[in-house]
Amino acid sequence: MSRVRVLSLAGAVFALLAAMFNGTVGVLSRFAFDAGLDSESVAFWRCALALSIATLVILSRPNGIQRLVSTFANSWKIAVCSGLGIFTLYHFETMAFQHASIPFVAIVVFSGAICAIALNIFILKEDVTFRKLTAIVVVFGGGATLIASDGTGTGSVTGIWLSLIAGLGYGSFIFAWKFFRLRSTLPTFWWFLAYGLMMLSVPFVMDGATIPPASSIAWLVLLGIFPSFCGFYCTILSVQYIEAYKTQVIESSEPVFSALCAAIFFHELLSGVGMIAAIAIILAIIVTVIPEPKTRRIRI
Repeated sequence: MSRVRVLSLAGAVFALLAAMFNGTVGVLSRFAFDAGLDSESVAFWRCALALSIATLVILSRPNGIQRLVSTFANSWKIAVCSGLGIFTLYHFETMAFQHASIPFVAIVVFSGAICAIALNIFILKEDVTFRKLTAIVVVFGGGATLIASDGTGTGSVTGIWLSLIAGLGYGSFIFAWKFFRLRSTLPTFWWFLAYGLMMLSVPFVMDGATIPPASSIAWLVLLGIFPSFCGFYCTILSVQYIEAYKTQVIESSEPVFSALCAAIFFHELLSGVGMIAAIAIILAIIVTVIPEPKTRRIRI
């Protein structure tokens, strides 16, 4: 297997892992809400814990601090990505979980990335084939079907708008990371989390800067480890190896993992039509990672 195909496969695997890790955010956030925290506190503390993990890893490495300091140069680009991927996603998605069901929020969040995928294709000029373009249509068509079939009774207007804003922010973050050509290193990831934490501290302080009760600590730790640290780190690694639109399409499997977690822990189930749409999304994702001959590539 050629090096290009190995890297492409690695990128696809990282994107799928990101979707799996991110699929836990709804259930873990709901448990944190039940333990007495509000959305601002959940968003702030999960980011703070992820930053703490990144800090410990950097301190354990030789010359970790020096590399961290050197990465600060031109870090305004990281700050832009953080505003989109950390603040916009964490702040609005966490609030959305208080207004709609877990699978519904996850579906609408990924649907908000349609505009970002268009940016990847038309601005970054990423290669697209007819087969993969069809896969993108199937993915978002499946998302629209899920919203139509399962959203009527599970998502308020407020929940829909909050989810769409969060999704647009997350999709734009993936585009911006590729556009700025940021390196997917641990020091870069540390600044990404640090800027996000600074932004999230504003609504957190305005809301009263709540100290988390003991009953919520376990859920916050899991939020910090899985979706916040592992999920985002896998995403930036994926963008390093494959096109941004591929990362977004593969990560659109997140609603499937979210729905599975919601069904297991909260008995929030998708309808029959919703399940069919979810299967269509999975099949479309498989199509996007199958290599195609270069001669069949087209540019849009």
